Amino acid sequence: MMRSTGTPRRRLLAVDDNRLILRVIEDFFVPHAWDVTACDDAKVALESLGRAVPDAIVSDILMPGMDGWALFEEVRKHPAGASVPFLFLTVEGELPQRLRGLHLGADDYVTKPFAVEELHARVERLVERRTASDAARRGGDALLAGSVEHLAISDLLQILSLNGKDGIVHLRQDGAEGHIEFVAGQIVHAQAGPARGTKALFRMLGWTAASFRVLPRGGEPPEPTISAATANVIMDGLVSLDEWGRWKELLPPDDVPLDLAEDARTRLHGHTVTPAEFDVLARAKSGTTVARVLAESPHPDAQIAEAICTLHSRGVVRRRI
Repeated sequence: MMRSTGTPRRRLLAVDDNRLILRVIEDFFVPHAWDVTACDDAKVALESLGRAVPDAIVSDILMPGMDGWALFEEVRKHPAGASVPFLFLTVEGELPQRLRGLHLGADDYVTKPFAVEELHARVERLVERRTASDAARRGGDALLAGSVEHLAISDLLQILSLNGKDGIVHLRQDGAEGHIEFVAGQIVHAQAGPARGTKALFRMLGWTAASFRVLPRGGEPPEPTISAATANVIMDGLVSLDEWGRWKELLPPDDVPLDLAEDARTRLHGHTVTPAEFDVLARAKSGTTVARVLAESPHPDAQIAEAICTLHSRGVVRRRI
C-alpha cells in the first residue's frame, strides 16, 4: 500500500554493485514515501552514514572491494548504525550462508532474483519492528496486544527477549490457541494444543493471522521445555518453517493409513536412521496416519515430514492398501 502524502518519508540506503538492481529498488521505493541513497560501492555507502542515518539498509553480499559481510560489521560498529535494520541481498541460497548472516546479527535476507514488492514488504516490516521495539522500551511493563499481520511472532519474541521481559504471550488463530512463556527474556516454555516445547513454538511461528496479548507471568516459573538461547531457538524455528514448507508438499494425504513394509530391515540396510525416522517407524509398525504422527510425535513437524518422505521414498513405510 502506498503511503499518504502526509506521512514522513523514510530513508533507505541501498548497496549493490549492479546498477540495474539499484534502479529497480529506487523506482519502486521512491513512490512509496522512501528517499533512496543508492551506492554501488560499500565504502561510499559507509561514508554516507556520517551524513544521514537511514531508516533501513539493503546490501548485496558479493561485491568487489568491501563485501556485504564487511560492510555489515562496520555499520554495526558505527554509533549511527548500531540499530539500523539491515537486510542482505544474495544469490547464495545455501542454508549455511543464510545462517551466517543471521548469526552475525542481520535482520533478514532476500535471495536473488527477488520481487521488489517482497523486498519492500520485508523492509517495511523491519522498520515497524524497530518502531515497536522502541515503543516497548518506552512503555516499561505496559502490556502489548496486536496482530501478527502487523508484528510477526518472531519479531515480537525478539523484542521481549531484548528487553529481558518476564511474561506470557497468548496467541489465538482460527480457534487454535497457544502460549509462550518468558523468564528474564528467555523463552522457557511453549504450548499449542497438545504440542509442547520447540514443536509448539515452531508451529506458532508459522501462524500468520494470529492475534496476541502479552500478560505478566504470575507464580513460579514453569518447568522448562525449551533450554536453547532465545535468539537461537527463534532462528531454528524460522529455518524449520522453511523446511516444513518444502516437505509438506511431498507428504502423503493426512488421512491415508501407513504401514511398515515387510522387508523394512532390508530396505534400511546402510541407512542411518534419525531419531525422527525411528519415531515414525515405531508408529507405523502399529498402524497410523500422517496426521496422527504429526500430532503425536514430540519432534518438530518439519523433521517428521522429512522422515516420512524419506522412509516412503525408500519403500520402508507404505500406504496401506
